[in-house]
Amino acid sequence: MKRFLILLLAAIGATAAWGQTNATNAAAGKPTEQKPAQQEIGLTSGHFIYDGGKRVVIYFDHVVVTNFQGRLTCERLTIDLPPEGSTNNQPTNAVAETNVVINFINKGDTNHVTCDRAVYAYSVVNAVTNNTITFHGSTNSPAEVQNSKGTTTGEPLVYDLVSGQFSGVNTVMHFLVPSGTGNGTNSSPLNLFNAH
Repeated sequence: MKRFLILLLAAIGATAAWGQTNATNAAAGKPTEQKPAQQEIGLTSGHFIYDGGKRVVIYFDHVVVTNFQGRLTCERLTIDLPPEGSTNNQPTNAVAETNVVINFINKGDTNHVTCDRAVYAYSVVNAVTNNTITFHGSTNSPAEVQNSKGTTTGEPLVYDLVSGQFSGVNTVMHFLVPSGTGNGTNSSPLNLFNAH
């Protein structure tokens, strides 16, 4: 996830003012885990606005962003670009809003994230790098992450790209634990309520 989102946002920031491109494999909803020789980022939307004075680009109406590892869809994507002349082309902030869906492959597992808003924040303060993605939902529909291991919901869910920590507030988790094979019983300690 870290590589996907950083590459995705960095590439968007570097190319935002120069227009939109189409994705190939991921546009068909088929992300792959092999890293290609070149990073192709696809970004389509109904409209976009680039404001060079404010160093911001806004994509809206059916936004789809893809790369070799995944796909992000939303209704509005706002990206704060680094200052003019900066040697670091990494966006400082990016916000995906309304019907946010992120599908990506990480370590062979397909992950599916749904939320109302995803906020990417990057800063370096006193030589300390802060680099996070916060997934926001609502009281009735919290942010959710699903993969082959289970489902986690929370409001919000936070992924720290520096430490690799994933955390949440008011979380609910449902794990998928393989059943044991010992004497025909379920030997997993997490399946206490699944006795035969």
